[in-house]
Amino acid sequence: MSTTAIAADQWVVLRGPISAETITRAATALAERRQLQCALDEGAGTLRLTDPVTSHVLVTVRWKGLPPQAPRTLGFQIPPPAAVDILIDPAPDSGGSQLAAELHDALSAHALPYTGSELDGIRAAMPLLERYSTEQPAFGNWALLFRDHYLEHSTGFVLAMERAGIPPEWIFALDKGDKTWNRDRVHATFTARGYRSDVLDNTAVNDPEAHRGELARVGADIDAFLDAAHAAGRRVLVVDDGGLLARGYGAVGAPRTVDAALELTVSGIKRIAAAGQLAIPVLNMARSQVKSRLGYREIADSCLRRLRALLPDRKIIGRQVLLLGYGTLGSRLAAQLRDLGCRVDIVDTDLPALIDAAEHGFTTYRTAAQALAATRPFLIIGTTGEVALTDTDLSVLPDGVLLAPFATRDFSALTENAVHRAGAVQLPGVGMRFGLPGEKSVTLLGNGRSMNLFEADSIPSQGYDAYRAATLIVATALCADPGRIPAGLHTAPADTAITDAGLWEAYYDLYAAPGSGTGQVSAFPAPRPAARGRLERAAIVGYGVAGRLHTEILTALGATPAVIDPKHQDLPASLRTFPHQVSELPPAVAAGIDLWSVCCPTAEHLDVLRAILRHNPAARVLMEKPACRGHEIDAFSRLLADHPAARMIVNDQYRHSTTLPAFTGLIAALEPGAPIDRVSVLFTKDRRPDSASGRFIDRDYGVLGYEWLHMLAVTRGILPAPAWEHYMALDPATTTTEPEYDPALFVAALTERADLPRPGAPGALRLELTSSILGPGQADDAAPAPRPPWRQGLRAADDRYRHVTVHAGRTRFTLHLEPVTAPGGWQLERNHHRLTAVRDGAVVHDEVLADSPLETSVRHAAAALFAEAAPPAPDLEPLRRIARLADVLRERAPDAFTAPDASRTSA
Repeated sequence: MSTTAIAADQWVVLRGPISAETITRAATALAERRQLQCALDEGAGTLRLTDPVTSHVLVTVRWKGLPPQAPRTLGFQIPPPAAVDILIDPAPDSGGSQLAAELHDALSAHALPYTGSELDGIRAAMPLLERYSTEQPAFGNWALLFRDHYLEHSTGFVLAMERAGIPPEWIFALDKGDKTWNRDRVHATFTARGYRSDVLDNTAVNDPEAHRGELARVGADIDAFLDAAHAAGRRVLVVDDGGLLARGYGAVGAPRTVDAALELTVSGIKRIAAAGQLAIPVLNMARSQVKSRLGYREIADSCLRRLRALLPDRKIIGRQVLLLGYGTLGSRLAAQLRDLGCRVDIVDTDLPALIDAAEHGFTTYRTAAQALAATRPFLIIGTTGEVALTDTDLSVLPDGVLLAPFATRDFSALTENAVHRAGAVQLPGVGMRFGLPGEKSVTLLGNGRSMNLFEADSIPSQGYDAYRAATLIVATALCADPGRIPAGLHTAPADTAITDAGLWEAYYDLYAAPGSGTGQVSAFPAPRPAARGRLERAAIVGYGVAGRLHTEILTALGATPAVIDPKHQDLPASLRTFPHQVSELPPAVAAGIDLWSVCCPTAEHLDVLRAILRHNPAARVLMEKPACRGHEIDAFSRLLADHPAARMIVNDQYRHSTTLPAFTGLIAALEPGAPIDRVSVLFTKDRRPDSASGRFIDRDYGVLGYEWLHMLAVTRGILPAPAWEHYMALDPATTTTEPEYDPALFVAALTERADLPRPGAPGALRLELTSSILGPGQADDAAPAPRPPWRQGLRAADDRYRHVTVHAGRTRFTLHLEPVTAPGGWQLERNHHRLTAVRDGAVVHDEVLADSPLETSVRHAAAALFAEAAPPAPDLEPLRRIARLADVLRERAPDAFTAPDASRTSA
């Protein structure tokens, strides 16, 4: 989960559903940052980053499309997803390895996250979890700290918690550090959705003295998350295996505590017991009926599957096996191995367990030494979670024996011994070979940790469906009323919540009842199905900047895109394209479109929408803002009213940006109860080069046609609701305006000021909106601390500026939306934003937020268009106000100025 290390003479290959445009854009951006040249040969699928001074090639990138590939998930998709192989090759002795690493990381952010169809497959494999993941009021003011293995069913669970009501920005996921198959993809998916994601390794939790630096770094991030959540009025739920509670976050007297927890594993229970008295309620999922009766069967099955997968050349049936531990997992493994015909001997220090094994017909021993003196197993399996083989035991192991750890510490006398470890031979994909005295050797399968997780995804998602659904049910019950459960560890409330929710009945009906058969979602309808279909094919109308970005995002969501652009400029050869008007599209093609993404010029929107609805009166349409021109609003509204089955969303990227809630949350935290005195929104960009080339020319509304809708969305997210409603009801003729008229562009710059009521406080709230298309502009900003993520020289000077200032109490709050260049030439990467607070001349808060407003809004829109409930009709009132304001500016124009006529009929 860090930058990939690439040696100077090492090339790497990345594979995933990524387009040539994305590859080129990432390479070009890197070249611009590093002031290099980027030579593209698109026909050959090759580009080169070269030194402009020496012309030496530093990095060569080649890519090619592939035939349908094997799934990158446990399940399969129909049709199989497209894939591209990308070779990134740094030139020897060129210094290109760091460039190659940066490019690899940039492309991985696109190639690694699960696609929309893959996430759909994970959801479909967990129908019980789907049923219980409807939005829950219980989670309305909670944040989630989730720590578990990064597996597909873990991904399904965290996404279900998001659907149930925990916002992405209030989810922090931590991997336990095992070498699971798709851990990098899970991490990339979580970060792409806006979650925090990191690693808190079990080895660090078990041995904190040896991992001080790692624990300090992760601990600081956890502390910051807890502080931010509590400052925002949210409680924090932990779903964990004891790693966080063992670190003191649930203990009496701790400087910081979470508010409630679910414990998932027996090893976690042991860690909690060692951490001291609990100050919070903890529900014990490890000992719940669902895990004991259903979960451990699946765990045992996954262990045996992984064992056989790592030993494809070995005979197992009928052979001698020594099993260390006859607990919940060991007893199930013993039965499965005996069913294979294996002769299984059992060792356990717990006499009741040992008696149980003996009375089930197994040969039993009280120590490993006794067992090894009496038998020569070809395989020794560890399930105790404790040191199961001592140094003395190691000396009497049979030569060539195989060790299979299904708990982390069983063979630690071997794996944690520096002498043994130094002489071990790595067997990639299999494990490690250790030499022992007497010229003997043993092979440890895996890496010494739980072997079923070694380069695997462990339990099938459907196999853990019931347990994950049970965990969500218990989390809902706990968060709904945490005060009813006293501090301490409890199992009964978890079992009661699961029973009361009807999970046992649902499980039986789905998987066990006569005729239940396949266990598919269709056999058990989820409460929130995509009742109107699913996103498989998308049409992007218009392939300019917005169209290219929409294509990339929708492709990542699993859609197969088609591009419709009558101007047919630079249409990608890798996609299906149509140089037609939408009205000329073949009916058979139009009938197969699940979602229409309208990214053409605003003047064409109304006609395009008419053509789409003629093809399909129930079409799903995502349209870039503004929806239409001001004089077309009534016609636009009538068209939608005439097609009630259609679903329509006008993309409003700042409406769903995570930066605005963070900004208003900071204001509430630092100035609680203080009314807002002043709001200033400044959006500027130098559009003269665009105008000179004929692009982005809005002669009807000038500056109002570019950023003003975005500015209103930001303003709406900040103002108290009564103030926003008052502003929208104001006649624009009554506000103060300072326009800069332009004979070609109508109004090229504008400031509008209005005094609004302050709810519950005397005086007025001063609102000031400023936009210009004549230059990037600048506002007051404090210089940042000169450390990452700030860098100098990332790119040339920014040509746009988006800055929000709020005064409340004694504090001035600022939100600098990307692109961010601060005093001193310090810059942030794209899609990074800055949030600051200054009080009495001193900076009291300075934070960098990562968010892609466009991607967030498109993903939200795609989900809403396919949800069971139709999205609300587009809100055109901000557009109406812009039209009224434009009329006022025309009336106030100088006598010698002739304003363009915006009331002409649409073509």
